[in-house]
Amino acid sequence: MSRHIKPILLQGVAMLGLGVLATGCASTATGVSQSKINSVSSAQTLSAQVSPGTVMAVVRYPAFVETAAQDKFYDAYGGKAIGGSISSYDASSPEVVAIADSMILKSNYYALSLFKELAERMPEHSVLLSPHSIKLDENGKLTSVPMTQAESLANVVSVDFAAYTFPDPKKMMQSEPLTFGDIVTPLVTVRTDSRASATTQGVLLTSRPMLRGAVANGRKTTAAGLVNIQNGRLETEVAELDFITYLNGTAPVQVVSQPISSRRSDNTLSVLPIEKIKLDGNAIKSLNSDTQAGIVDPLEDKFSAGLANQIIAMINDTDVNKAAMLRRASAIAQFDESLAALTLVGSSDADYVSRERYAERLLEAEQKYLSVQSLRLFDGVHNGEMGAQVRDMLQAEYDVLEKRRELARQQNIATGLTVLAAVAAGAAITQAGDSISTIGQQIAINTVLNTAIFAGHQAFSYKRRSDAIGSNYLNSIAPALDAQTSVSVDLIDSNETITAIRFEDLRAKLQTLYDEKQRSLDTIATRCGYTHSGTSKSGTWMGVCDGGLANGPGVGVLRNADGSAVEYYGYAQNGQPQGAGYMIVHELDNSYALEGQFQNGLADGVMRVSKSGKSDTNRLYSAGQDVGSAPSGQGVVSPFDGQSIFSSGLTSLPALGSQARLAALTP
Repeated sequence: MSRHIKPILLQGVAMLGLGVLATGCASTATGVSQSKINSVSSAQTLSAQVSPGTVMAVVRYPAFVETAAQDKFYDAYGGKAIGGSISSYDASSPEVVAIADSMILKSNYYALSLFKELAERMPEHSVLLSPHSIKLDENGKLTSVPMTQAESLANVVSVDFAAYTFPDPKKMMQSEPLTFGDIVTPLVTVRTDSRASATTQGVLLTSRPMLRGAVANGRKTTAAGLVNIQNGRLETEVAELDFITYLNGTAPVQVVSQPISSRRSDNTLSVLPIEKIKLDGNAIKSLNSDTQAGIVDPLEDKFSAGLANQIIAMINDTDVNKAAMLRRASAIAQFDESLAALTLVGSSDADYVSRERYAERLLEAEQKYLSVQSLRLFDGVHNGEMGAQVRDMLQAEYDVLEKRRELARQQNIATGLTVLAAVAAGAAITQAGDSISTIGQQIAINTVLNTAIFAGHQAFSYKRRSDAIGSNYLNSIAPALDAQTSVSVDLIDSNETITAIRFEDLRAKLQTLYDEKQRSLDTIATRCGYTHSGTSKSGTWMGVCDGGLANGPGVGVLRNADGSAVEYYGYAQNGQPQGAGYMIVHELDNSYALEGQFQNGLADGVMRVSKSGKSDTNRLYSAGQDVGSAPSGQGVVSPFDGQSIFSSGLTSLPALGSQARLAALTP
């Protein structure tokens, strides 16, 4: 959008002001001065450390709506209004369409505030952006897919962000959710992998309306991952945005939750209330000033900094190895499938260590590439034409909102509706083939006459407006996605510089490097039978096998006819858990976890027990039965320390390159 659209919009605003005295009163939008997140979060220093090639946080947000999905998106957006209803409007009316488009624009812009806060507080290359495209799946249902490969790497947490706008313009000044002018309503979800928080399906924090969808998404992606393992693939699923799941509607999944507070309970999901956060007016007014354009961040002190503190605290409290292990194995599998399953538990064997270190260097190269891409995305959206477009819109909205506040006793409830027409419609106009002045005047005139939030749609159809928004976004990110990038790779025995335009090109070149420098690990990590605690081979083991059954380190999955499932990470003999292990039991209405010593497939010894809504406790088990509190001072054996503990007395994993030494695993 041309920067000279703004004066035209303000001219329309002035005209609209003439109609303020026309009818009765409506309340003004004030909002809270600080988000609840700030009152429960203190400054945090990151203490968690992750394996090379692992990302600390990925920020996900709705960035673009594909043309084929637009009508479905508008219908769903209007039909699932948060905090009210739109009985006065058709779900796909220009009014609803306009506000849905506004939500996409502002989510693109405000998500960058959180990205900036996290990137400033975490190690270099450890925070990535993942814009999502909203599309239709094969069944014609709304879904979202990442537009980059940011989520293909292992990460500790991902954060869904959206700047929500309530689609009932007649009530927008009184109703709960709102994003207009200096008022912002963020919707967020912070999640980790379910292996690190099995009892909450991986969800650590979510905004109240997203609760059901966020938990259902966690359950869905976990189930899909188990199916992949059963089919012999160490592949993880990327969840669609929780906001899209909310629009689609979903069945509830039970999980214990509590309002967010400074004292977060273990194995409990924290819920953030819906808020109208009032930003600093001076910051809004200076968004596009000559000296502050693209620098001022009005959301930082009100919300983003507090959420960043909360996220860092959650990362510090999360078992980062469990959070990253399956996605990390999936990433390593692209280079060496035999190596991947063994990374879940690890080993001190020289053959294993050398290959793992080499693969990690390649993952670091991918991480650097995606980090540079994220910074270019930030620059393209925040400092480019789209950023200027959104800032113009915010400033014009703010001017309108201030006028409403000044004339609160006499204002017409339609004032806010009429103003948004000129503001948001103008924000989506492109210069190509249009007379800015003529359209701007027409918008203002039509708005006053029709007192509709987007009466200006008579000047151009909503499809043209939506296409302009999408075109502007794609133009903003194209340089980031197609730019040539060079990354240096320290390969232990040499240094390489790899140049690639697309991520897929980089990955292919890294694969070639691995093939040239490292031979694949001896094929000992294979797919075979896993019986859990019985004789049936209905389960699947990915790891060391012997005689067609699990014998050594790896992961086992068993799915039952009733829909329940068991996944196990650790050591096995004769197809059963044997030694140190971590087991997650997925029942139909909840999940719980056991970590410690297993004998013949059953918990046997001191176990760390994680159950929903309760703090982890150490309990003593015998043949799968809880027999009481663990003896004082007796610790829990973990499978993630690189050591194997078998009942046969083996205390370390045999060297992986020798079939003779592997015979020690044979019962």
